[in-house]
Amino acid sequence: MTTRLADEARYGARHAWVSLKKRLGIPLKSDKAHLCERIVRAIARGCIHKDSAFTAGFRPDGLGAVMIQRLSVQAAAGDMGFRYFHKPFDFVGHWEMERDAWARHCEAEFELGHGVPGIEGCDLPYIEFYDFAVNQRLWNTPHLIGFREMFRYCNARPHLIDDLAWGDHYRERAALLIGSERMTSKGPSQRPRRVAVHVRRGDVSRSDTAHRFTPNSRILATIDEVRGLLDARGVSHEIEIYSNGTPEELADFTERGYRIADAPGAIESFRGLVTADVLVMAKSAFSYVAGLSADGVVVYEPQGYARAPRWVARSEAGAIDSGQFEAALARVGWTG
Repeated sequence: MTTRLADEARYGARHAWVSLKKRLGIPLKSDKAHLCERIVRAIARGCIHKDSAFTAGFRPDGLGAVMIQRLSVQAAAGDMGFRYFHKPFDFVGHWEMERDAWARHCEAEFELGHGVPGIEGCDLPYIEFYDFAVNQRLWNTPHLIGFREMFRYCNARPHLIDDLAWGDHYRERAALLIGSERMTSKGPSQRPRRVAVHVRRGDVSRSDTAHRFTPNSRILATIDEVRGLLDARGVSHEIEIYSNGTPEELADFTERGYRIADAPGAIESFRGLVTADVLVMAKSAFSYVAGLSADGVVVYEPQGYARAPRWVARSEAGAIDSGQFEAALARVGWTG
């Protein structure tokens, strides 16, 4: 009860402050999470027209972030009983070819609109969520609301995105594209299990983005624990590092004999992570979405996106929950 009262007091104070900012003409750029919460609360009270629908608004960000945007909006829409319309990527950062061509290339690769209606089939008037949130007069008529993201809503319900059908669809497609041999229900393969470790470098550093940076020593500690648990089960395995780090940044891994994956770009890396038998995630939206599509053992690193229930917990120091890891091994049926 105390927590709920504190939450209501927080929301009420922010609501008053944001309303004052709007009247004074002060930009609401820093209030996106609050404005999204306004809509969610209005839906819970039955104040938003039930024939409204959700889609993705414009988000100038990297591949992982724009994928989470669309997946979280789709998952939240379904959970709240609203229709969802897919909007193709209009921007994907860190492009590897001409900008618009890169967005189209990513759209064709990931097919996030598979199985859901496209935005071209929606005749509702479009409005960005921040404009919709502050104009209650619009709530009584159906609109297509473009959200920047809904991952805060999904963080409180971490199964929602993981339950979307997209993950299974993409994983099967990625396996075909790279010719990945995976264990089937008929029995275990004789090949070594592939442990894919995502080491985020390039856009993070210990000095400039410390909250997103994981030192090599902590990643190696996780690898050691994973190897120990697989060895105890008699599971033959090999370690593969996925990273855009420099040879100097990755020397700790190559000195241990771990192979650096031959993945020339983001899409090739993503396919490799998704189809791995064990995925060791990084603090990264890119890693997070790969984990959603992977069906092997997924080792989660604490970050702003919540752990899906089937993933194995991992501490900031790199230690993993051995009980959860054993349960994950049992789920995929590995005995050696």
